[in-house]
Amino acid sequence: MVTLAVPPELRDRYRFEHGQFVTFRATIDGEDVRRSYSICSAAGDALRVAIKRVPGGRFTAWAHEHLEAGAAVEVAPPAGRFRLPLDPATPRHHLAFAAGSGITPVLSIVTTVLEREPDAHVTLVYGNRSSSHVMFRDELLDLKDRYLTRLALLFVMSRETGDVDDLHGRVDGATCAALFARWIDATTVDAAYVCLPEPARDGVRDALL
Repeated sequence: MVTLAVPPELRDRYRFEHGQFVTFRATIDGEDVRRSYSICSAAGDALRVAIKRVPGGRFTAWAHEHLEAGAAVEVAPPAGRFRLPLDPATPRHHLAFAAGSGITPVLSIVTTVLEREPDAHVTLVYGNRSSSHVMFRDELLDLKDRYLTRLALLFVMSRETGDVDDLHGRVDGATCAALFARWIDATTVDAAYVCLPEPARDGVRDALL
């Protein structure tokens, strides 16, 4: 996790909305390398991103070796439109689908909505290989404790079996249809967010439509 301490004179330029991203820049072995990461914190909080180390990832390896408390790094201002305008006066049901690191912008959206739409309900369907691979597990469980009646968490595991067959497998169109049949009343959904790889994203979109 990287938390950015934005200089006071730049705070207005780096004020972000839920669901946005920032682009990091570094010179690695003489080459200009840029990588974008979704902001995982709620709008109004400190700007945080999760940089997960991946095999062969030049920037992720550099970040894990060089970024520490007090280090300086070049970051472009927040950008992106993966969100809907907040509507505190309307009691809406937000439904979100994510898998793996796709939870990063969705966590920002879910947290912001729960904080700023007092009558909103959120259902999050989050897919991973197993419990040990769940990013932000503690943060999600803390959110559930804070918003017990307003947040529903459905963890879907592809390589770990549980008591509910519909929560085993991948988050895709078939899983989405099964959840709509038995767990989620799709007629109550006002807004949906999908952060999945293709073709799962298209399958979930079609099931939603």
